[in-house]
Amino acid sequence: MERLFEGVRAHRFAESICFLCGVDITPGSDTVEHVIPKWLQSKFALWNVRVQLLNGTLIKYKDLVIPCCQTCNNVHLARVEQVVSASVLAGPEAVRSMDRVALMQWLLKIFFGFLYREIFLPVDRSKPADGMILSGEDMQQFQMLHYMLQSVRLPMTFSGFDSSVPASVFVFEVKDESGGFNFDYKDDVVNRCMCLRMGRVGILVAFDAGAQTVEGADYFPKYFRRALHPIQFDELAANLFAKARLLQVNPGIMMAETESSVSFTVMPFTCSPTGQVFADMTPEDVGEHLWRFTNLPREVVLPEAGRRITFLTNEHGDFRDMPVDGTDD
Repeated sequence: MERLFEGVRAHRFAESICFLCGVDITPGSDTVEHVIPKWLQSKFALWNVRVQLLNGTLIKYKDLVIPCCQTCNNVHLARVEQVVSASVLAGPEAVRSMDRVALMQWLLKIFFGFLYREIFLPVDRSKPADGMILSGEDMQQFQMLHYMLQSVRLPMTFSGFDSSVPASVFVFEVKDESGGFNFDYKDDVVNRCMCLRMGRVGILVAFDAGAQTVEGADYFPKYFRRALHPIQFDELAANLFAKARLLQVNPGIMMAETESSVSFTVMPFTCSPTGQVFADMTPEDVGEHLWRFTNLPREVVLPEAGRRITFLTNEHGDFRDMPVDGTDD
């Protein structure tokens, strides 16, 4: 069996090295991995749409690529893309019922891919000598994510947590916006979470060893069978992002690599001195994310201390069915 690639630990980052397995890429071999896959770019006409990176750089999705060898690109990752694309195109129920490891791998490739691209970009484009957005030292905090991602190319077993994968993944149905832009991507690099809206499929993920799977068990599933307005999906994303920021403990990870496989085991969460895995969440914690996600005025989202707007329920606490044409029920 091939071995785990210690690229993050060894700071082996280069345009000539496969980001996933570390083999040298032959110059001119035209092997790159699109962070946002080509099938998704075609589906939502993203080729020339620009996305903003951490240093303010605007880059077209079609140019958002990372170095990848032929085998990882056309065999390992292609196998995952085939499974995910078929499910996404079939709709939210198909995505919700698909293999969770494959879905996690695909989401992790996108999250890690954005990070990897930023290793090669300067913090200040006008002063490239000031250093890159992310250094090798910065990337070390994402070493475990890189190991997890290598389950694409190596036999790896995941165990020991309350989720089927070492991440919290929630899938929702989202209404298509009439004449609107039906694709959206947001992430929080520091707190390792992201949201992705692709037409009728909305996915939230926190790479937290499944912590929010437990904490959100009474919240997120309430909306699994609802068709959400995009702004309602943004509110759920704001909750996930706010919660990720309040994680107080890091799970212990035990990995064992043998000649035939790699085992990835999450140890029980060790509670903080307060006895909580997460700090208490306030309306302001969620509201700060929500007003940025929706571009609504802050005073609308947070009209007064201790209170924020909600699009998910009405004044009686019942689900609010919001048509995409902007009218309310």
